[in-house]
Amino acid sequence: MKSFALLASWLWAGAAVAGQFPEAFRPGPEAGGPRLAQMSGESAPGSSGSLRKGKVHMETWASDIQFFNLAAKIGGGPFYMTVLAGIEPGRDARFSFGAGLGGHVTLSRRLWLDVDVTGGAVQPVQKPLEGDGGNVLGQGRLMLGFQVLPRLAVFAGPTYNLWYVWGQPDFGSITRMSVSESQPESDRRLQHWPGLQLGLHI
Repeated sequence: MKSFALLASWLWAGAAVAGQFPEAFRPGPEAGGPRLAQMSGESAPGSSGSLRKGKVHMETWASDIQFFNLAAKIGGGPFYMTVLAGIEPGRDARFSFGAGLGGHVTLSRRLWLDVDVTGGAVQPVQKPLEGDGGNVLGQGRLMLGFQVLPRLAVFAGPTYNLWYVWGQPDFGSITRMSVSESQPESDRRLQHWPGLQLGLHI
């Protein structure tokens, strides 16, 4: 599968999820009703208060792979889907895109834990999606969050990353960490490494 196909799959996944949760974008039937209370970060009458109120959340973070990342998490229960993108400026500027599935656990009144698995690709900013080669980036992410306000949290945690490249690689490496590398074939290579991330959850 080439990176162009991965991009199409990522866009399709985001559209499908937006269609699956249309109620997350609609106002409630009554002004000041339960939905308005939920969107404002307050518990509705008769409901149990919980962290990360609402069904759509945004995250921004920095990681060992890219300086700036942005994600949308859809799902207000124990499971969620995420679509994400990032960019790394500089001489070898690059961007990424991906999608994944995860789970959310409330640890205490202010602490929560998210665990997810994502897949995507990394492309150069100049002349992206060109050539016969391609790559796939898979990540396992663990995020420990501290709820500062009802709709604002800080989070940090480790990641584990697998980057598979075939054809002509666009980058020698995409991380600031040291990597373990293998070369199953002359024009293919696999890198894996532990990483870090730090960000804000809204």
